[in-house]
Amino acid sequence: MSHSPTRDQLIALANESLDATNFLDGLSSIHDAWHDETIRTYGFLLFHSRVVRYFNTIVNSQLQPPLSAYTGPELQAMGVQPFNTRLANIDTLLEMATFSSSIESWHNTPHSLIGAATGAPMMDPRQNIFFRPFWQCHLYIENLFQRVLQQYGDREHPGQFVMVSAVAGHIEAQHHGWVPRI
Repeated sequence: MSHSPTRDQLIALANESLDATNFLDGLSSIHDAWHDETIRTYGFLLFHSRVVRYFNTIVNSQLQPPLSAYTGPELQAMGVQPFNTRLANIDTLLEMATFSSSIESWHNTPHSLIGAATGAPMMDPRQNIFFRPFWQCHLYIENLFQRVLQQYGDREHPGQFVMVSAVAGHIEAQHHGWVPRI
């Protein structure tokens, strides 16, 4: 499980974080290191899904009001075309890997355009996690991934998972070869 060291760092950070600042400070170097990997060991969607899940629990739950995902019109107002792929037929590991690659490629443009529109350093993985636009963009992506995870769980393991995040955990634990691609 070559993704385990990064996953274990994220789990430890989430377990040890006493507050939002502690979590974001610790995440900064992990996020930067993930972006610097020459050979990907932890896929774009699985990595960011875990990060977003911990952000929601540790940081977003403390915000009033909590951050929400960008909407299509909000993205368009910043010059970003919403991600436009039919999600209904994405329910196998191969299709999720293709989806992960597609949405990662798409997300690079919003990072740049959202950064230009908001002034947030969206292209700097050490800093962007401290800014609302980063999280709003990744909450948008996470909403799409949750739909795909649900479809995969329903197809491959009907009625077995208690919650959608368990589907991601299942992939990480049982489908090691797919983890770097999802």
